[in-house]
Amino acid sequence: MSASTVHIYSPLRTSRLEYTLQWIFGEQLSCSYTLSSDKKQWQQAKGIRINYSAQPEDDGSLWIRPEGLLEEIGIIPRQLSVHRWKHSTILFYNQPGGALPFDIFAAVFYLIARYEEYLPGTRDAHGRYRHEESVAGQYAFLHQPVVDQWLQSLQRLLEKKHGFTANPSTFEWLPTYDIDIAWSYLHKSRKRLMGAFLRDLLQLKLGRIIERKAVLAGKIPDPYDSFQRLSDLHQRYQVHPIYFFLLGETSRFDKNIPPEHPAMQQLMRQLATKGTIGIHPSYAAQDDPVRIGREINILSETLQQPVVNSRQHYIRFSLPETYSALLECNIQNEYSMGYAGSNGFRAGTSRSFLWYDLQKESVTNLRVHPFAFMEMTSKFYLRQNPEVAYLEWERLYEAVKSVNGRMITIWHNHSLGTDKSFAGWWEVYEKMWARHFGK
Repeated sequence: MSASTVHIYSPLRTSRLEYTLQWIFGEQLSCSYTLSSDKKQWQQAKGIRINYSAQPEDDGSLWIRPEGLLEEIGIIPRQLSVHRWKHSTILFYNQPGGALPFDIFAAVFYLIARYEEYLPGTRDAHGRYRHEESVAGQYAFLHQPVVDQWLQSLQRLLEKKHGFTANPSTFEWLPTYDIDIAWSYLHKSRKRLMGAFLRDLLQLKLGRIIERKAVLAGKIPDPYDSFQRLSDLHQRYQVHPIYFFLLGETSRFDKNIPPEHPAMQQLMRQLATKGTIGIHPSYAAQDDPVRIGREINILSETLQQPVVNSRQHYIRFSLPETYSALLECNIQNEYSMGYAGSNGFRAGTSRSFLWYDLQKESVTNLRVHPFAFMEMTSKFYLRQNPEVAYLEWERLYEAVKSVNGRMITIWHNHSLGTDKSFAGWWEVYEKMWARHFGK
């Protein structure tokens, strides 16, 4: 093994502990490590040693005092012992004055396994877990990637006192898009067009009536059609985005063009040549897993390829039901880990992780990719104008960059077109790209 092999001692080996250590050392710090419940064997190991037990050893090893979460089976409310440390907020504070004054393994597990979301609590009007219920919301660290900060501190501690060397990660920005409503006026049925016309007439929205007529006559582009300008942007910066298509049946919350429409079929195939395509399971699919499979099949048949990427419409999901349903449909990558009501870090990290099914106490093959910023959150939930939203994006961007994380953002095609209600948002989006690429 390499000089930076980390040897960890724990009296108990559990699936929770093994999962956490693999994510921390195997994935994030990219180093070799061992886990042993044999103290003598561990004491004889050469290299960096971590003692994860109730009693410290007077041998220079790093002592992390277990809080007990990783030894348990089942889901129960817990005292989190929230504290401040090194400009970050920590959970399970239990070692005042220690090099690591908290159970970092339990804290990481609690956040990335989304332990708190399995506990009883109120949901919002859409049945979603509320950010106000989370420990991050209650203790005001939702805008910090605290897990990434903890790992950075752990790495520096091991480097300084134990001769540790790690393979550094690199900062990345991944743009993603939800195609909820591909066009505002084009390609809609006569019934939907007439209904919209009458509604605008009753509300005296004469500007929309004139605009609709001009778009349908081919005189001006559809205000939601931003696909070409996005393609130009991606080509300019050589970026490969992800597009998530909403293909559910038309309902109050699902209003896209029917997937069988030729224009919609062409759009899906066209964007598949310019980026990665994923499914955007409809609002109704959250309550009917069979629909998820049906919508995935539609997209797969259109593209003639498997669909392995997904993000829930309205960020509407519940654990473990939604993730279990996605696994049944062979989804490999899930991109809903964030809040609709607040930007920030729902799982405390900007980095992906495999979903740990707490009800089954086992690691799954579903990889969860957290997002940090969504423009609809800024506009509709936080009531921010484009300039204020940019400042919030910038703060989150810098937070992720400081820990060499992965900044995933969500935008919608209709916010980046020419619709007057989104005036200024395209310019802000271009500013974000220029900021990232230093131009």
